[in-house]
Amino acid sequence: MAVIFMHKRAIWIVLAAILSLFVYNEFLVYYIVLLQCHWPQLDDGRADLDITPTSRLPLKAMIMSDTHLLGSREGHWFDRLRREWQMERSFQTALTLFNPEVIFVLGDLFDEGKWCSDREFKYYVKRFSKMFRHSSHNDMHILVGNHDIGFHSMIEDDKLKRFYRTYSVESAKMVRLKDNIFVSLNSMAFEGDRCDMCQEAMQSLNIIAGTLDCAKFYFQHGNEDPSCGDTTFPYTRPILLQHFPMYRTSDSNCTGIDSAPPDMKNDPFMPKWDCLSKEASEKILRQIKPRMIFAGHTHNFCYHEHVDHTPEWTLASFSWRYKSTPSFLLVTISNNNQAVKKCYLPSEVTVVYTYVIGAIIIIAWIVLPKKFYGYRPPSVEKSR
Repeated sequence: MAVIFMHKRAIWIVLAAILSLFVYNEFLVYYIVLLQCHWPQLDDGRADLDITPTSRLPLKAMIMSDTHLLGSREGHWFDRLRREWQMERSFQTALTLFNPEVIFVLGDLFDEGKWCSDREFKYYVKRFSKMFRHSSHNDMHILVGNHDIGFHSMIEDDKLKRFYRTYSVESAKMVRLKDNIFVSLNSMAFEGDRCDMCQEAMQSLNIIAGTLDCAKFYFQHGNEDPSCGDTTFPYTRPILLQHFPMYRTSDSNCTGIDSAPPDMKNDPFMPKWDCLSKEASEKILRQIKPRMIFAGHTHNFCYHEHVDHTPEWTLASFSWRYKSTPSFLLVTISNNNQAVKKCYLPSEVTVVYTYVIGAIIIIAWIVLPKKFYGYRPPSVEKSR
């Protein structure tokens, strides 16, 4: 009986060790890593003194990009299972720890949205809704990316409309949240040609720019511009959200462990493919006059200041398939001030090493002499 008892004890110890290793790597590690992040605090020294602050509490926003849920053509089932589990646990943990008021997803929700059927698109939407589920207290705004509908030259009208319809997206859209103004754009609609989508985007952008000018006129002069009607509201410089980054030549000046690898940093960007064209970027900056810009698309992090000193953050991918060190941003925003904090998700390399080291320890414990866990087999002499 002693022999049977000791064998059972060893088995239970091994099973407990395996379960502990799994729970740590698949649940606890997300809390341990994300607890190292926090909401950034506003610095009064950085406030825009030209804008009168309101009494509202600052808005707390979480911004992420490029989730790339895998499809049926290019995604292996285990790869899809693994990546979606990682993203779901990361998002749900972040939601629990930080409880943002608003969440912005900067496009490329799906990896194969540009060519998938309506049936698979519905399956995409169902999976995304499950992974990134949130309560009504966490407002979520979705932008469109090139993998959701395709690059400009391959966009089909029905695929464009189904994404717009599903996520209430527009080619150019303005929303106001707690006296802060956000302008979101469809990056593929600023090709500069005369396509219907591009004309619609430019018309919407012009309307938004005019609305902002009216609000600014009222703010500066204390009365309404007769041409504006009664559409004025408290003015503040808007925050621009889009999938493509603004025009820049490369990632050569980008830093951080989630920035482009050294052998890619100096690769020249192709306008309208890696970033917006120079012409489109200048026009948007001139019309919107944003106080800051957030974009995705490259899968690599970058902080960049434009010639007018407008700061732009390009977010790394939220998926481990494209980045071994995914990240997202926490942004604290008032109508005249803002603060940005980058939060890293667990490194996949660290998780793999933890599994390997844990497995080695468990295997070593099993093969060591049995006296190490309290079992001594009976001697040959006594068994006779």
